Amino acid sequence: MASLDVFLPALRRHINGPLEIMMRQSLLESAITFCRESLIVRDSLQVEDAIPGATIALTESTLVKCVKRLRVIDLTGQLSNPDITPLVLDAGVDFTVISANHIAFTKPLGRVHIDVAVEPRRSVSEVPDVLADDYLDVVAAGALNDLFMMPGKPWSDPQRAAFFNAQFVEGYRRAYRDALDNSPVTSFHNPVRKHEFF
Repeated sequence: MASLDVFLPALRRHINGPLEIMMRQSLLESAITFCRESLIVRDSLQVEDAIPGATIALTESTLVKCVKRLRVIDLTGQLSNPDITPLVLDAGVDFTVISANHIAFTKPLGRVHIDVAVEPRRSVSEVPDVLADDYLDVVAAGALNDLFMMPGKPWSDPQRAAFFNAQFVEGYRRAYRDALDNSPVTSFHNPVRKHEFF
């Protein structure tokens, strides 16, 4: 995890006036939005012996929380035969969504693998390393947009805010494309429609 202070020099190059606490808050909001829109930060979880109705937390971390389930697959058949193709489980049929971070299965399963996208929690002072390593300027642009849009401040400048907002949006869209290119797990799943014929 990278400290929010790593991003401060990138902000100071473009803006004077805001207190460090204001800059850190804007950076955290920017990092959360970036992770939510790009789905670049991912985690996985394996559940053994899922019990129907029991609530499963998709992430137990105090630093990040689940923002989206990317894939839930049943690996129960592979326990006895590794050649069996895993089954993709559907929300509302195979499991119930309680919240973004919690689900409950509707039937007993031997082994389930869950892939999720995560974002920083609002109470943290650190963000995932990938944001500082690969997207520092993008997260800084999101924070600068927020700071320049503050009304009634001496540093307020809607034109500069629009400039940095455009950089931020383009940055998280590029990260989303990178996430799709670098992972076999996509966020889009078009379920097969099942019809009953009489």
